[in-house]
Amino acid sequence: MIRIISIKNSPRLQYTASVVFETILGIRYEILVAENKAEALRITADNHPFILYGYPSNSHFSIPAEALLFEDDIRKQAIEISHVGMPEIHFSEKNFEGYSFDFDLFSAVFYLVTQYENYLSKDVDEHGRYIENPEKLISDGFIKEPLVDIYAAVIRENLKKVYPSLQRIDPEFDYKITFDIDSPYLYKHKGPLLTFATLAKTILKLNINSFLEQIKVLSGSKDPYDVFDEIANMVPVHNLLFFFLLDRHSKYDTRYIYKNKAYRKLIKQISDAGIETGIHPSYTSYKNAEQIKSETKKLENIAGKAVTSSRMHFLKYSLPDTFNYLLQAGIMDDYTLCPIHYSGFKNHISRPFLWFDLSRNCETNLTIHPTMVMDRSLQKYMGLSPEAAFEEIKSLIDTTYRYHGVFTILFHNSSLSEIEEWKGWKTIFTKTIEYLAIKKTDFES
Repeated sequence: MIRIISIKNSPRLQYTASVVFETILGIRYEILVAENKAEALRITADNHPFILYGYPSNSHFSIPAEALLFEDDIRKQAIEISHVGMPEIHFSEKNFEGYSFDFDLFSAVFYLVTQYENYLSKDVDEHGRYIENPEKLISDGFIKEPLVDIYAAVIRENLKKVYPSLQRIDPEFDYKITFDIDSPYLYKHKGPLLTFATLAKTILKLNINSFLEQIKVLSGSKDPYDVFDEIANMVPVHNLLFFFLLDRHSKYDTRYIYKNKAYRKLIKQISDAGIETGIHPSYTSYKNAEQIKSETKKLENIAGKAVTSSRMHFLKYSLPDTFNYLLQAGIMDDYTLCPIHYSGFKNHISRPFLWFDLSRNCETNLTIHPTMVMDRSLQKYMGLSPEAAFEEIKSLIDTTYRYHGVFTILFHNSSLSEIEEWKGWKTIFTKTIEYLAIKKTDFES
């Protein structure tokens, strides 16, 4: 166990310590408050492993304390980022002398993991999503390496020097292959009117090849989007998760709603096979608690079991409302936090963690599962070829492996269809699964 001897205690400090020591480092901790440095040093006299937080010491492991973790409001933070070695986040212009570091690592972890800046942001794109700034993130070193894990590793290395026998439990590397099912089929099971409209639209566009393909599929051939058996045969059950979109409240939602018999049958088959099924709440539901609750209940009725996982459609969320709505619907695990226009570590951490609601200033029971990359990001927004996309995925897997994290990737069944813009991309899925299996075996051996 490690003691954190601090100038104060707070929900934010407790949460940050939990993320760093329990979630990442596998070390138990306790926080003790000392009213002054003399008391702090008296507490350390029994030689129990400790860190001083807010008390400088040239002879002990000490971290400076900014105000952030002892506040209970949300305010604009005038942060500065320096690049002397690893990126450092400074919350003031103070010079911290006599500490083991010249910036507050704990406040930096809290700021990054909670997405503090998004609580104050009004900058959203045309879909209502927080604006991403990949160029700035790249220049700040905030994408390709999980900074929170890096900060935790730095703390660990410093502790090892002083307390080589400190007990810890190393987390294991693992992975999760997730699929967002926006459209389970491309041509089949649409009903006569929609099927006729689709065929007519293809004819009007003079797309003869597509027209002939539709006729072939409607005559009995396999639908291009129907790749579910292949997925299930390649990915171990415990590493696989499907998110199903069930309702249509906008033009961005599915044509296959929960009433579609073929879709219901597919969901039930997947659920009965022991594969986890999660809800993919519809486009407008990120600001509608009742919609999320209703759609979750519909999926539970179809799957025949409780649904506790989610990923918002279009990766839309609004802090803190969306996550509180998910909790109200019985969701315990959310996979929404994924970069859209780039790949990397959106929350700057390589493993699941409990969500902290800044508006209530408390830790919640909702586990956030960071997703490192989405197929559409690689293909459309980053403009990568299938070969370059796989190299990007491999790099992210290697980084996650290095920090004993959980690599999570977002596919769509459409990206395995080998038609139109997805020609050549099915092999990316195959190679990714093979590479992950190798890394998992290496880790366990």
